[in-house]
Amino acid sequence: MQSAFVELFPDKVGYSLSVKYSGKFRGYNANIRMRGSDIVVNMSRNWRGVSPEIQKGLIQELLIRLFKVRMHTINMDLYHHFIKGLPKVAPKTQSHPVLERSFERVNAAFFAGMVDRPNLRLGSGVLRLGTYEYATDTVTITEMLLAHEELMDYVMYHELLHKKHQYSAKGGRHAHHSRQFREDEAKFPRADELEKELQRLARTQKSVWKFW
Repeated sequence: MQSAFVELFPDKVGYSLSVKYSGKFRGYNANIRMRGSDIVVNMSRNWRGVSPEIQKGLIQELLIRLFKVRMHTINMDLYHHFIKGLPKVAPKTQSHPVLERSFERVNAAFFAGMVDRPNLRLGSGVLRLGTYEYATDTVTITEMLLAHEELMDYVMYHELLHKKHQYSAKGGRHAHHSRQFREDEAKFPRADELEKELQRLARTQKSVWKFW
C-alpha cells in the first residue's frame, strides 16, 4: 500500500507505510499513527476481504487527515461509496426493547415506516447522547434517556436522519449535517426546546457523576 502514499505525496521521500489488521475495531473502523518517518495504518479485520482499491482509498483518507491537507482521488470515492453501501448489508444482531419502540414510533411518524430498522444499542455516555455508525448500521443512544421518552425519540430521529441523508465527503472533509438534514431536523415538534432540555439533562448527569 506504499502506492497510496506515493500517489498523494510524490515529493515526500523517506516515509514507510505499513498496514496491520486487528480484531480490536468495530465494523470497518481504522486509525493511523506516525512515529518519525514510519506510518502505520491499523484496520479492522473486516477489511481483509475488501478490494485493495477500496482499502487504498481508506488509507488515503487517513493520510490526508494525518498531514492536514485537502486532496481527492478516485480511490477515496470508491471508499466512500463502499461505506455508504454497508448499511444495506450489515447484519442486524443488536436490539433493545425500549429503543425498538422508540424506533417504531419515530419511523411511523416521520418516515412513513420506510426506514429499515438498524442495530439498536444502549450507550453509557453523557457527552454523546446518540450516534449513528454507517459501517455497522447501528444507532446508539445513551441509557440515561430511557426514562425520558420524548427526548429519546428526538435523539432517535436525529440519528435516523444520519441514516437517511448519510454524509458528503470532499477533500478529506466530511459534512454530516447538510441543509436538508437541518431542515428535516427542525420538523420534530418542539425541536428547539428539546435541544435545551437535553443540554440541561446532560449538565445534571455530569454533576451527579462528578459527585460520585
